Amino acid sequence: MSQRSNSHGGSQRVRQERHGGSYTPGPDDSEDLSFKESEMPRPSTINHRPGALQPVYNQPGSHMYGAGSNGSNLQPNPPYYNQNYGYQSSQQQREPSMPLEVPQQHYYPSGTSDSRAHQGLVPPQQQPSPSQSIHSYELRPVSPGEGAEQESAQKSSSRLTSQRNLIQDEVDVNHTDGELFHERPQRLMESINKWHHSIFRWWTWDWVQNPVYLYDDTIQYRYRDFAARVCEKPRHERYLDHNDGRLRKLTVACADDIYQAPGTSTWRRTFVRNVSELKVRIATWIIDYNKNPGTWKTYGIQVARALPASILMALCVWETGSNGSVQFSGRFAPFPYYYFGTAKVWRNQIENRENRPAENNNEYRVLKPRHLCFLRKPDSPKPQGYDILSVEEWEKTDGQNINLTYIFVAWSTIQFPTSSRRDMKALHQIAEKAARSAGVIAFWVSGSCMRVEEEEESDVFRIADVLRGASDLIIVLGQPPDEPRRLGVDELLKQWGERMWTFPEVLLSPGKEILIYIRGENSAITISKNQFAGRVWEDAHESRQLVDSYIGTLGLSRLEKAVIALGCLYRRKTVEYLKGDQAYALMGLLRLRPQIDETDTQFQAFARLSMANDSDGLLERYMCTLPKSIDQPWYNMEDTYESSLWDIYPYTQVAAVCDNDTVILDGAFAAGVVWDSFFPINYTKNLSLTRKTALYLMNYNFFFLVISLLFFVFSQLRPALFIGVILLLTFITVLLITPKLVKLAYGGKFSGQQAAMFGVEGYISAATVERALFGGAFGRMSWSINTSPLSRSILNSHGERIGIDPTRDPQVLEKVKNARYAKPGEMRIFTLIDTYNMEVTLFEAVNPPISFFLCASEGGMQRAVGCSYDWTTQTMYRETVLRLPTATLEFMYRVHRVKIGMRRPQWPCRHKDGDINMA
Repeated sequence: MSQRSNSHGGSQRVRQERHGGSYTPGPDDSEDLSFKESEMPRPSTINHRPGALQPVYNQPGSHMYGAGSNGSNLQPNPPYYNQNYGYQSSQQQREPSMPLEVPQQHYYPSGTSDSRAHQGLVPPQQQPSPSQSIHSYELRPVSPGEGAEQESAQKSSSRLTSQRNLIQDEVDVNHTDGELFHERPQRLMESINKWHHSIFRWWTWDWVQNPVYLYDDTIQYRYRDFAARVCEKPRHERYLDHNDGRLRKLTVACADDIYQAPGTSTWRRTFVRNVSELKVRIATWIIDYNKNPGTWKTYGIQVARALPASILMALCVWETGSNGSVQFSGRFAPFPYYYFGTAKVWRNQIENRENRPAENNNEYRVLKPRHLCFLRKPDSPKPQGYDILSVEEWEKTDGQNINLTYIFVAWSTIQFPTSSRRDMKALHQIAEKAARSAGVIAFWVSGSCMRVEEEEESDVFRIADVLRGASDLIIVLGQPPDEPRRLGVDELLKQWGERMWTFPEVLLSPGKEILIYIRGENSAITISKNQFAGRVWEDAHESRQLVDSYIGTLGLSRLEKAVIALGCLYRRKTVEYLKGDQAYALMGLLRLRPQIDETDTQFQAFARLSMANDSDGLLERYMCTLPKSIDQPWYNMEDTYESSLWDIYPYTQVAAVCDNDTVILDGAFAAGVVWDSFFPINYTKNLSLTRKTALYLMNYNFFFLVISLLFFVFSQLRPALFIGVILLLTFITVLLITPKLVKLAYGGKFSGQQAAMFGVEGYISAATVERALFGGAFGRMSWSINTSPLSRSILNSHGERIGIDPTRDPQVLEKVKNARYAKPGEMRIFTLIDTYNMEVTLFEAVNPPISFFLCASEGGMQRAVGCSYDWTTQTMYRETVLRLPTATLEFMYRVHRVKIGMRRPQWPCRHKDGDINMA
């Protein structure tokens, strides 16, 4: 908990956190401190807030950013957060300013604990030159290597808007008593953007920029929408219209700096517009000027603005004060999707294709091997030779009334090449010796007991069945013929353990010990199974858990076993026999398994195996995870939110496995994202008598002046003049208090607002969003606390968790800057506006997700899978995963079966000037 210090030496300690860790502002917050001296704010005009860093200019014995109470140099906030835009509290006006002491916590990037990642947050040691100020911040258009070819074009257009978007916004700063200072909204450059490479579409009354990158594809694709309407169109970024379900070209609203920068997208772009009532915009214009709050100058300018504003508000007679109309019954925009295609394998066998043989997913393991090497004179301790016989034939002849016992011999082709008859003979001699020592009548060696070519494929992936029926596991080691030096026992074991198939052999081996025979030595070595992982395998931490589970000393759920085993199998070497080898090796550890399909990819084989077994919704849980990087393979199921699969509780079901590593998902809730523009939001606001009075006085104040002048001009009676004086004084009084009336009438919370999700490419502040939707920024729209990996929050002195602008984190700020120049196929920054929860969220994705599917709950929130749309195959592709409040479910519609893929394939696209890229 933070503590309130005295006014002499103490300071307010505020903990700032990102999702899953702590955040300490560092010098990267202000990577470019160049400025013009004229831009440097004078100390007398800056009202520093309690809780904000105070600049210290070259004072002896101090750092340029000030010093903490322990004498250490403080790490500064980004310089633009130290500016005050006039939102003062009463406490700020009566108390001296107090510097913010940031606790010296370590902040590491997501997914790493390396202390070197913190090196970039050490304050610079040089002192600022006389021409520098930490209050000035300038964003460079692009650094070398990030698109230098665009720099010249960017300087004239992007530099100004970059500063407007990232500098003029005052972030929510936590006051020492828990009060928030709201962001100052930036002015949208609508009038300028209309003339910036824009095309006017008169049929929609819209200005857009056509995509710069076009798909290198001239094929006309057939599409059938949910209403069975069929059309043929070329490949282009498209979405499903929320009103009629038709396929339309995707237009994405973007921040001003991105709109005025050189185009880098495959979709059309437009700019953000203010859709609030004109009367509200006029009223909030009065209090927009707030540079030096509490001064007579600021108050005088606001009153001067109130005069023309009252005239304009009186003229807006067509605006009745009603907000936007209710759409979609007050819920989020629906996603009118229907999948008409088929699947490779359905969960329900009735739905499988007619020309595909019905799969027997209820196929249990085979209890006996097909062939064995039977010892001659098994009671003799000396070698007598062996015969390779069919187990079925042996049971009918010599094996009647005899208990079948055999050992499983594990070996490596590196140490015993199958091409060498000498090595194979030595292997079988050691196997015979081990079998006679174990007192069994046969042994199983893969090189001799897998004899029928037609059944070899099935036997390869059912070795686990043979091992389950064995009396013991024997590992045979030998010196590799190509190795120049002699290897020790541990080295030979590690070489043997590198193979993927050795992993299930150890897990399924009977007993708690493993016998090891070494070529050229007489005696065997015994290793305890619970020590085997630490001695042989590099991933001992994970593999030891499975070993302990199979010997009964550690309990693991089905889900944990499947996830850990899959990761261990993919970390081992194998000569690919089929693409789904790892999944088929995992199949030996499970009770039920589908038929092997040579056409399966790795993901398809695993998905079919997961559907056939009770895997506790493994696939459904996996789909709700967010990979830590864009290149993370599917079998690495680590989650950016640091949640395990068993922390995710799905309420959807994977109904089928499709081509191209996609699945059919059923039971999801969906919300369509509106990307092209904002629309007026309907809401309910219960006005008190005071607020109604303030509203009427503002809107009709100008009529007091008009009526009073009429009394003065056309009437000479004293009562009439007296009434005119009263009305004139009323007009003047209302005019003088108009700045307060604006906040009183249009401020405050409202409820029952229309649920909607708006998307914006790039960064746009919460205050700017609130003004564009509702006419003014009164702190109703806030940043999300933990919806996205980019979300950031602080803990105030009252223990309240409050979302803050993510760009306060220098790493997020760097991502925002770099995303302006992202080419097709690269990560971009998007802003999601949720009007139901009144939250703004910054997130990363390659393509704009046109819909969010709520599929599972985790940690008291809902996992929302954001997907882009490949309409040519009716496939949704996962772009990001967010965490939304559970109450959001109540305002969403369920959708039909949805075809979803984990990674969107890239198609060649070309720049309009001829450059080739992948998108």
